[in-house]
Amino acid sequence: MSAEARFSVYGRMKAQPGQREVLVERFRDVFRIGIPGLEWCSINTVPDDPDTIWVTQIWTDKAAHDAGTHSAAVVSATARVMSVVAGPMEGSYGQVAYLHDAGTR
Repeated sequence: MSAEARFSVYGRMKAQPGQREVLVERFRDVFRIGIPGLEWCSINTVPDDPDTIWVTQIWTDKAAHDAGTHSAAVVSATARVMSVVAGPMEGSYGQVAYLHDAGTR
């Protein structure tokens, strides 16, 4: 499958004050479930904002994203994530335009 066929999700969210590490760990719990179709994910902290994280996900396609994020296990784990989020999340969906694989030259 070409990189361009993949579906991407990226967003920014704020943890409740002082809860960023809890938010990161709860997101890690979601991704540890082993969601079919989720090929890659990244959780990033913001050096000058102690409560903000950015999350990026790459899925095989939108159908895999929709199925994976609606599974009972993911819905339950996501509820735990949301319990430490402060305010609305910002983000977007996209189509991967280019994906660099550092292991290939």
